[in-house]
Amino acid sequence: MKETNENFEPVLKLLKELKTKIESIDYPKRYYRNKHLKMYFGLSDNTILSYRDNNILPFTKLGEIYYYPVDKIDEIFNKNSNFNFLKSS
Repeated sequence: MKETNENFEPVLKLLKELKTKIESIDYPKRYYRNKHLKMYFGLSDNTILSYRDNNILPFTKLGEIYYYPVDKIDEIFNKNSNFNFLKSS
């Protein structure tokens, strides 16, 4: 049994190194647009406008296009929910 453990030690070490590298990757931010908020969450144009005006939805505007950070919208849903809406099973 000891021999088997010794065989797996280098593999386990490599897996730990790989996990550390994966966790350190800085992924690019993702954004929703108005069409996504309407499609995914059933929000109307007027509701989106109202939420923006009342600082409920964080956004960035470039030209005439509004962008909503996915991570912040997910936080809002989780914070205002009685269950973890976006938790993967």
